[in-house]
This record gives sequence, C-alpha cells and structure tokens, in this order.
Amino acid sequence: MMASFGGYITQYGYGALFGLFFLGILGMPLPEETLLVFSGFLVSTGKLEYWPTFFVCFLGSVTAMTAAYWIGRTLGFPFLERYGKRMGMGYTVYKKTEDWFNRVGKWALPVGYFIPGVRQFTAYFAGITRLPFPTFMLYTYAGGLFWSLLFVTLGWQLGDRWDDVFDLISRNLAIFFLAVLAVIAIWSYIRHKQNAARKPKREESQ
Repeated sequence: MMASFGGYITQYGYGALFGLFFLGILGMPLPEETLLVFSGFLVSTGKLEYWPTFFVCFLGSVTAMTAAYWIGRTLGFPFLERYGKRMGMGYTVYKKTEDWFNRVGKWALPVGYFIPGVRQFTAYFAGITRLPFPTFMLYTYAGGLFWSLLFVTLGWQLGDRWDDVFDLISRNLAIFFLAVLAVIAIWSYIRHKQNAARKPKREESQ
C-alpha cells in the first residue's frame, strides 16, 4: 500500500499529499498516521522537503476537519432539531451529549487526532452540537499542528526504520490518548455532579 502511495505522491507531488489527507479525514478509509510517517520517510530520502511536507499534511487535515464541521452544522444540526424529537430517548441523549461536548468535549478534537476512527467523527459532531467556530478552530488546529509535526518528524528521523518502529509508537500513543480522553470524561462527570449537588443548596440559602 505504501509503495503505491509513494509512487502516487512522487508522481503528483504535494497536491496528492493534500488530497489524501483531505479525503482520509473526511472519512475515506486511509491510514493517515502511516501516511504522515511515510511522508517523513520520503523527506529523509530527499524526495520531499520537510517544511512543505509538514505544511501540506497539516493544511489537508485541518481543511477537511473544517469542512466536516460545517457539514455537521449546516446539515446535521437542522436534521436532528427537525426530526430528532421523534427519536424519543435518543434525542434526550443527543441533547445531553451536546451539553457535554460544549463544556468539555472540545478536548476530544485535539486528542482525537491520535485515536484512529475517532478523529473522523469529532469535527462532524462539533458542528452538529454547534460548538462555537473560534473554539473549534483553536482546539482542532492546535491538535492538527502537533499531530502533523510529530509524525512527519518521526518518519524523517527514523528513515528506513520507520516501518519497524511506527506500529509500536502509534499503538502506544493511541492507548495513551484514549486514557487521556477517559480521564477528561470522568473529571467532567464528577464536576457536573458536584455542581448539580451544590445548586439546590444555593437555592435554599437564597
């Protein structure tokens, strides 16, 4: 697979790299992390330049995330608001998840980059839940910057060894960031419960 991608990137250059990341983030089944590291490997061989490679990978990913956000906001949100109440309990769960996402779930945007299968959905859901766009940009673009820089640099530094080491690194990173996301979710739940418990006491004191 990487041989075919390598030939494609070599033939069509940075435009091909941008297109692959754009389509992968939007939902096409492509191994984005592997592509990032492989692009770094191509930098080590002299077929690509480091900074243009990093910039194109970053730009492709955040452009796709931005497109997914607006798809969720302009199509997903009106659909759920119009037809969601017919879902019964499902709509209630959606509204609670909307509240959670706007309070804490925004952290899933940068963290989700490192969890395969998660990053493709966070931007859509951010749009559906109407997370303010400046907030979306801050968390998403910061996560995309770190994600692109880390994996392109790994491929560049590992060189010919990238294929041997990458699976171990990416798997451990995914486990680590899943744990981070779980801690954020638990912390959010505990704080929400504490605030809910304090509210009646404040009302009684008034």
